[in-house]
Amino acid sequence: MTSERFEQPVSTVLDEFTNLFLAEYPVHCELRTGPLGRKALHHHDGYEIYLCLRGTGSYIVEENLYPLHAGTLTIIAPHVLHHPFSKPGQDFDRYVLSVSDSYLNRLDQSCPAMKEGIGSLLTGGVSGSHYFLPAPQFEQARLLLEELSASLASTQPWRELSMLRCMSELALLIIRKHEEPLAQREIISPDERLIGDVVAYLVAAYRDELHIDDLLRKFPVSRSRLFRLFKETTGYSIKRFLNEYRLNKAKGLLAQTSLPMIDVAGQTGFGDLSHFFHQFRTSTGMTPMSYRRQAALGRTQG
Repeated sequence: MTSERFEQPVSTVLDEFTNLFLAEYPVHCELRTGPLGRKALHHHDGYEIYLCLRGTGSYIVEENLYPLHAGTLTIIAPHVLHHPFSKPGQDFDRYVLSVSDSYLNRLDQSCPAMKEGIGSLLTGGVSGSHYFLPAPQFEQARLLLEELSASLASTQPWRELSMLRCMSELALLIIRKHEEPLAQREIISPDERLIGDVVAYLVAAYRDELHIDDLLRKFPVSRSRLFRLFKETTGYSIKRFLNEYRLNKAKGLLAQTSLPMIDVAGQTGFGDLSHFFHQFRTSTGMTPMSYRRQAALGRTQG
């Protein structure tokens, strides 16, 4: 069996749209209907709370893969890479709530006994959390998000009180859900569990030189079935996912550190410098040095 390197160029995204509306107002909630567009792994400021109303799909949140279907509730911490997916052409309805750190910090001040902070409790203290809501909880969450969306669009002077009530009740629902036994929180098929394990493996080992044969030795599945399941579940080929994840990590190192380029390439799994430069430029249209200069300029102007 021949080995294949994971080398396909891809694009990566900082979700400036979410960042802009959270900068204008700390809470944003909307009902989105219809198929999901093709969206790269991305990250943004603030917490995201994602309630699936109709349709099926999956959600990659860092090293985790969560199934999406009516009744699933997914919470994602700020600046965490994530990617929702549903099959093209499929009806897919969901509420998407974005909340800034500053808003949750204000709520924390009203609850000094909650030393961990509401944000940490919402995500279980990690990159994200995911739950299946039985019918009564699902309807409660749906109504709260519906009311929250209406309150945000209102011009009534009491809209802030309505928002506060909705946010408080939703936070309590999630925190209580987290206290339930794990078996009651999620429903996941064997195929979803397999691909979730593959995603976790790729994320844990992205710094290494990986080959398809590494996965075939690790997981008891044929090459063709692995490729098909991964694509059907995530919307990505395995190569595309790994390269996109590596590029996001490289962008973070370029923007936040002064590491030499050869170290950035080595720490993100690209190996030799020429390969890293080629992949980066193909994806972004600029060299890694240009990206670093642009990021530094953005920090200065900000």
